[in-house]
Amino acid sequence: MERKYRISGLSSAFGEKRMNLDYTLLRSRKRKKTICLQLRNDGRIIIRAPFFTPEREIDDFFRSREEWLKQRIREKECRTDRKSTSKTFQNGELFLFLGTRYPLRITALETHPRGRPLFDDRHIILQRDDADQGREILTAWYMEQAETHFGQRLDFFSRQLNLVPTGFRITGARSFWGSCSASDRLAFNWRLIMAPRPVIDYVIVHELQHIVEKNHSVEFWKRVAAVIPDHRERRGWLRKNGSRLNL
Repeated sequence: MERKYRISGLSSAFGEKRMNLDYTLLRSRKRKKTICLQLRNDGRIIIRAPFFTPEREIDDFFRSREEWLKQRIREKECRTDRKSTSKTFQNGELFLFLGTRYPLRITALETHPRGRPLFDDRHIILQRDDADQGREILTAWYMEQAETHFGQRLDFFSRQLNLVPTGFRITGARSFWGSCSASDRLAFNWRLIMAPRPVIDYVIVHELQHIVEKNHSVEFWKRVAAVIPDHRERRGWLRKNGSRLNL
């Protein structure tokens, strides 16, 4: 048995609009108890339920999975955006670093070292023979810059808040900007180094506060707001522009 439903009023992944989500319901006499939800690669949402499950119970289950759906849809949109904004590493192409766009300059100067870029506060410079490996070379450079800058800001806020992590690392994971483990070890996505400095500071303070509050309770957000009063605006910038922080 297959029926199609529409639930209105679910918020979008980026919180900037409202959206309607359809799901296809598949009832089965063989399924005894559990209801399950699947988001297919083509974007279709499938719910499988026991044959006699009331429609209200199914709708309530669907609404309970809103956050999970938002996250999966956001990841799908980000993958699409990354494909559409993928860099070609041509002369003059713009690259973000600490919130500012810098043109890429391809040079044939023999004095330019192979295998790494130069940054002169106006351009990001690549040796011409390195252009084919531009993505790998610039990724390594961004990770180095992230480790240095994040380390400095982490030290600053750790002293200010008297919150000391057990360590931190730079990661290439695409599913988060920052994280705090149960053992208070922090991790930050290297792509965050492309964001403006205030946005980076917000993410660092956010993760530091998780040393005290391992959730997103009211108390947690109070602690963040005490340091970053405009944290909602900074978080909103990431939601709106996060997909642009890529190579």
